[in-house]
Amino acid sequence: MLVKTSLIALGISTGMTEAYSMTQKPAQVQENQTLQPSQIKVTDFKTAKGLAVWLVENQDIPVLSVSICFKNAGSKSDPKDKIGLANFLSGIINEGCGPYDSATFKKYLLEHNINLSVDQSSDDFIIAFRAPKTSIQQAFRIIELMLTEPGFASEPMERVKQQLLTILNQSLHSERAIGGDLMNKRAFPNHPYGHSIEENLRDLMTIMPADLKKYMADRFTKDELTLTVAGAINQQELSEILDSTFTNLPEKAVPETIANLEPISPGDVFIKEMDIPQSAILFYQPSIGRHDPDFYAAMVLMRILGDGGFESRLWNEVREKRGLAYGVSATLSWNDHTAYIIGSTATQNASVEKVISIIREQWEKVKKEGVTAAELSFVKERMIGSYPLAFGSTAQIVAMLRMHQLDGMRPNFINERNDIIRKVTLEDVNRVAKKLLNPEKLSFIVVGKPEGLKAGESQ
Repeated sequence: MLVKTSLIALGISTGMTEAYSMTQKPAQVQENQTLQPSQIKVTDFKTAKGLAVWLVENQDIPVLSVSICFKNAGSKSDPKDKIGLANFLSGIINEGCGPYDSATFKKYLLEHNINLSVDQSSDDFIIAFRAPKTSIQQAFRIIELMLTEPGFASEPMERVKQQLLTILNQSLHSERAIGGDLMNKRAFPNHPYGHSIEENLRDLMTIMPADLKKYMADRFTKDELTLTVAGAINQQELSEILDSTFTNLPEKAVPETIANLEPISPGDVFIKEMDIPQSAILFYQPSIGRHDPDFYAAMVLMRILGDGGFESRLWNEVREKRGLAYGVSATLSWNDHTAYIIGSTATQNASVEKVISIIREQWEKVKKEGVTAAELSFVKERMIGSYPLAFGSTAQIVAMLRMHQLDGMRPNFINERNDIIRKVTLEDVNRVAKKLLNPEKLSFIVVGKPEGLKAGESQ
């Protein structure tokens, strides 16, 4: 699945935290179904108070999955002197609310079998839960308290700060996190997407409860709220409970302006020395946006060129033919304000120059010669055939629909997507390859001690 990227992907986030003990989780409700997209009916409606919702009603399974997403509330909206605030909020917001301290909050979730997760990306802030039908009222009640009466008590504040401090400091010794951090800083200087690990460390200990509450008041608003629901509830029941849950949220977010930009990608090789036997390699170049008419041709192209599975040009050249890496991949990536191709691999220090040369050669070869009809057929068949696997549970359905919502797609897009893939032709892919692939702008970041390369850039 294609996803938006952020510092979360670099392993330095407290996001996706589950608000219960790892040794005592709520029991899982087994759904055991995989639906064809054509079997999924998405109802797009507004509640009596004007909240927009996508609902997939399924009364056959007594469970409900819900996504509550606040657009433009991710890390890009961190105050300038509180970098990392959204990330910190994702780790503290489920540590108590209203009359519940951290321990009784977790007990409440266990008693009502509520699975709760919190996450944030560069752009958005997401609270999601999954609960049995018998606990729907209790689940929405705790969500209301989290949003309107957050706890932010001193003990969990300090504990979460120390946890995040540990994660951030550990990331300074992780070649993968260092590579991603360098890309952020080099590709997006003086932009919120370019916030660094050091900036997160600098501001972490200064974040106070008042900062978190102001951020929530500014960003957790009705006009930025995206709701996605799947499971055992009808439209009328859902409308009433949503209006009750979110009635006290502020109406509108504080305006902000964040510039769109193309990532700076000079086509060089930047080396960050680290005394390890195997170097991590990250490579990237500018790409096209999500709503570009050629997006799906580009998506198919990148599956052929860089799919991380066992069949792609890069995989065959780097791993199968030469055994230089365990894996290599490249994919489209996008955020609200930028888009790029990003890839990664790792290899022995003695092989770094060779691997970089192979990747560049394949970039140039596919750009000039295109791909084959056999490659196109194989990738399209796999993309179409695997799509229903994304709809095996209400939680998966909600996650996929949320992604389409945030991308500005229609509710019925899940039933249109495979037809779009089927219509991609060999001529489309090879035309896009000539336009999109840019060997001169393909930039590499290497973290390690590669033989024959010196620290620095323009190599």
